[in-house]
Amino acid sequence: MPSSSDRKSLLIILFVFLFVVIGSVVAITVGRGYQVNLKNGLQLKATGLLSATSVPKGASVYIDDKLITATDDTINLPPGSYLIKIVKDGFLPWTKTYQMKKEVVNQTNAQLFRSVPDLRPLTLSGAINPTISPDLSKLVFAVASASAQKDNGLYLIDVSDNLISLGRNTPRQLTPNLPGFDWSKAKFTFSPNSRQIIASFPTTATNYLIQLDTPISLSNLFDVTVRLPIIQSEWKTQEQDIIKIRLDRLPIALKTLVSTDSAKNTSFSSSDDKILYLATINSQLPQDIISPPPAQSTQTQSRTIIKGNYYVYDLKEDTNFLIGSSSAITNLSWIPNSNSLVLVENNQIRAVEYDATNKVTIFGGIFDPSTVFPWADGSKIITLTPPYPSAPANLYAISLK
Repeated sequence: MPSSSDRKSLLIILFVFLFVVIGSVVAITVGRGYQVNLKNGLQLKATGLLSATSVPKGASVYIDDKLITATDDTINLPPGSYLIKIVKDGFLPWTKTYQMKKEVVNQTNAQLFRSVPDLRPLTLSGAINPTISPDLSKLVFAVASASAQKDNGLYLIDVSDNLISLGRNTPRQLTPNLPGFDWSKAKFTFSPNSRQIIASFPTTATNYLIQLDTPISLSNLFDVTVRLPIIQSEWKTQEQDIIKIRLDRLPIALKTLVSTDSAKNTSFSSSDDKILYLATINSQLPQDIISPPPAQSTQTQSRTIIKGNYYVYDLKEDTNFLIGSSSAITNLSWIPNSNSLVLVENNQIRAVEYDATNKVTIFGGIFDPSTVFPWADGSKIITLTPPYPSAPANLYAISLK
């Protein structure tokens, strides 16, 4: 017969076991969005969960114009429609309407943009024909107005990281102007692997293939104009092979709509689950190409496809959003490490989320609309602008965060 101490130990073990089981059940129930309602007796109330996050952190969260909490918090909300607003001093407000469903978690992932542009110069002696590499790691340009003649020439900036303050992104001269080579007269084209450029001189109808990891001198500059069609064809094939490998992941119903002509017209987000594409034909995108998750976006979709429009398709949620017409917007590309895009529209540099919400103006001053490049880590936008109307244009980095 068990002793008194044995019975006591058994009761303690049983109590701990029941406590763990009940605690686990409560935690799972709360985690699914249920709340205890004591108004009409002990009841469980089904809610949805809003995970309010933002970059940068510490922003105020308003729900239907009422201040509720700060970002990096989870909020229980009964099923229904809610206007979510995220606000932080020094940044443009972010708003979106959510249709909350019971037991479903929605995330804001709000990217906040500065309300006042913060511009930092990358060049001081001008920049002619700046060109970004396909992997956003290199930027080449020419200088023709340096005070010292030896400082004119071909330059490169490493834009692969966020080390402006440490001098890593200081322009590096690849070569000064050489006899017969005024680099300010050239246009530059990167190879698909970002390791080579072709410098084309329209006035002399000559073209030079340059290895960016090899010192440049007259002895290794050769006119490749005769071979140019072959080089361009090889590069085009390499680019299309890169695109094709990624497009093989797309649903068949989407593949026929996507332009494979250029990487500029087809690109994936950093998370690799969203594709920006230029529609090549008019079509109707079927519903439920894939099985959507419970937390599928409730933002307004565009499944009627119009040729010449840019769209973003979410490969996880089976959602498709109209970004705009190629006749109205230019220089459209992903901002790395985010769900937002940068574009030029109405003579402004603007950003917009992948679902076509929260379109904001990043910069509205004077700038070259053909020179708008995202920094490789998504922290800045590069553009060519004069500090004031009559000044020479230089490359500037516009901070986003």
